Amino acid sequence: MSASNNLNEIYASSFRDNWTLPALTDYGTGKTYLYSDLSYEIAKIHMTFELTGITPGDKVALIGKNSPGWIMVFIATITYGATIVPILQEFNPTDAQHIVNHSGSVILFVENNVWETFEFEKMPRLRGVISLTDGKILAEHPLNEGRMQKQLKNINRKFSRRYKGGLKPDDVRYSVPDPENVAVLNYTSGTTGFSKGVMLTYRNLWGNVTFGIHSRLHYQGSRCLSFLPLAHAYGCAFDMLVPLAVGTHITVFGKLPSPNLLLKALHEVRPNLVICVPLILEKIYRKQILPMITKKGIRWVLSMPGIDKALYALIRRKLVDAFGGEGHCGRRSS
Repeated sequence: MSASNNLNEIYASSFRDNWTLPALTDYGTGKTYLYSDLSYEIAKIHMTFELTGITPGDKVALIGKNSPGWIMVFIATITYGATIVPILQEFNPTDAQHIVNHSGSVILFVENNVWETFEFEKMPRLRGVISLTDGKILAEHPLNEGRMQKQLKNINRKFSRRYKGGLKPDDVRYSVPDPENVAVLNYTSGTTGFSKGVMLTYRNLWGNVTFGIHSRLHYQGSRCLSFLPLAHAYGCAFDMLVPLAVGTHITVFGKLPSPNLLLKALHEVRPNLVICVPLILEKIYRKQILPMITKKGIRWVLSMPGIDKALYALIRRKLVDAFGGEGHCGRRSS
C-alpha cells in the first residue's frame, strides 16, 4: 500500500479497500464493525456536524473509555476537517470542564456515567452535548432554542435521501485540510496546575501514520488488541491511527487492564503486535514468569551452562504465548 501525502485520503482509501474486512470489535460485547460499518457511522457523524453547524476548524471534545464509538467520533472529526480534543475520563470534572472551556470546544461527546458528574452551565461555549453511550442529546445551549434536537430528529431519513441505496465505497470521500491545521488538541496529564494543550497538526499525524505503514507495524488483516488509553498520543497513533490506515482488525479493550483480564484477552485475540508500557510487561512477568524461575529446581538448572539456554528459550516461548503467541511487542520506555 502506498501512503498518500494527505492523511484523510489515507483513511478514505483504506476504508474503501478494506470494505468487507472487520475494523473494530468491542471486547466487552463482542460486537464487530466492518470497515463498511465504520464508514457508515463516520458519514452519520459528518451529517450530525453539518446539521448542528459544526465547521472545519471547530473544536470537538471527546470523553470516555476506549470503545468503537470513541474511535468513530475521533476519526469522523479529523476526516471532517475539525479538531478533536480527546480528554482522559480519569480527569476530575473540574479539570475536564476546564479543558472543554480552554480548548474552545463547541460540542462534546461523552459517556453517560461521566456526564452525570458535569455541570453544563460551567461550559458556556458548548452548543450541545451528545451521548457516546446511546447517541442522544444530553444538553443544549439555551440560546439554541432546541434547534439541535430538531435538526437531528430526522437524521436517518436525511441520511437515506443523501445515500440512496445505502453508503457505497465510492461515497467515501473526505476533506483535504491544510497539513498545518491542528487535527488534535491533546491535553497532558500534568503534574502542576491545569493540563497544557499540545497541538498536533495533520502533518504530525501523517508522519506517524506513514511511518507505521512503511514499517509494517500493522498490515491488512493483522490483529490488534487496543488497551492503552487512546486519549494519549502513543496509544492513539499505534493502536488506532496506523491500524485503521492499513486494514487491521482492532479489538477495543475498554476495561482496566488487570493481568488476569489482559492475559485472557491476549490469548483470545492473538494480536500480531502488542503496544504496551513497561508496567504491563512487569505485571505479566510477575504473574507468568517469576513464579516459574524462582522455584528451587529451576534456579539450579539456570546455573548449569548449556542447559540454561534451553530453559531460557522455553521461558521466552511461555512469555510470547502469554501475549497471544502471534507477534512481537512494542513498548514505550517512559
